[in-house]
Amino acid sequence: MCCHLTKEDAQCTSLYDDSFASCESMFRDSAPRKSIWAIGILSLLGAVFVIVWRLIFKERNIVQLIMLMHLAVGDCLMGVYLVTLGAKDLLWSGSYYLHDFQWRSGLSCQVTGAISVLSSEVSVMILALISADRLKNIVFPYHGRGLTPRKAHILCVIIWVLGFVIAFLPLSGISYFYDALERPAYYGRSVVCLPLQLSNRFPAGWEFSIAIFVGLNFLLFLFMTVAYVAIFLKSYLSSRQLAKKGTRREVQARKKNASARRERALAKRVFFIILTDCACWMPIIVMGIRSLAEKDYSPPRRSSCLDRRVCAAN
Repeated sequence: MCCHLTKEDAQCTSLYDDSFASCESMFRDSAPRKSIWAIGILSLLGAVFVIVWRLIFKERNIVQLIMLMHLAVGDCLMGVYLVTLGAKDLLWSGSYYLHDFQWRSGLSCQVTGAISVLSSEVSVMILALISADRLKNIVFPYHGRGLTPRKAHILCVIIWVLGFVIAFLPLSGISYFYDALERPAYYGRSVVCLPLQLSNRFPAGWEFSIAIFVGLNFLLFLFMTVAYVAIFLKSYLSSRQLAKKGTRREVQARKKNASARRERALAKRVFFIILTDCACWMPIIVMGIRSLAEKDYSPPRRSSCLDRRVCAAN
């Protein structure tokens, strides 16, 4: 309950129960309010810079270029989501509670949340595709044909279609995603419009949230982990084998090979991107599993920080 009193001697105890918001603001702490603007603007500028840079200075590996461009577009959408939240917080600063119900139950929050899910899921799936491409080129270079630019485009389009279905299906009007006793819809569970399943409460559509944010993401990260273990193991064994059997000149020639250097460099860059993504999603996955396995489980008070980290890192 929030008070709307102006008397100086009035005493009001806030019972507003939300991991993010207070009566006055969408973000009760100043740190997320500032960081969401900084990260949102940097995400937008960074994504636009990557797209423009790669259009001007095209790489030899067209397949790599295509997948990284699609990844940058996904990052740009996350920037749009974060800036939208920052703008709403600024607009309603000082009297957020007057707009909370309208915001969380309205179409704006639903679309904003869908954009966030579209961005994050497309990014994870494209990273899995890049990992599969690295696995093929480094571990199995002579088994079958690699990706062509046309195939890469088709696979990325399929990923976008799948991401769009995942993100916007809850907005289709299907009764499964709506609870007659709880007006805020699927994306209106929190003020940041994220439908993450982090507690032992089971609102409408919670199975869908678990299937996507816990099931699908866990399987994708498991695949990427196995792929990169295989890649690094292959690189290590190849280096040892070459060092034993090859001459010093052959070893140096192999290290200086431009194609091999590019493959290793890309593998390292993507590995650190995946590592960052995994570090943010794994706590969400673990908390989702615990919410199902433990009857009396309640998320940490700072679980809202995890939501923000997921948004920011993606």
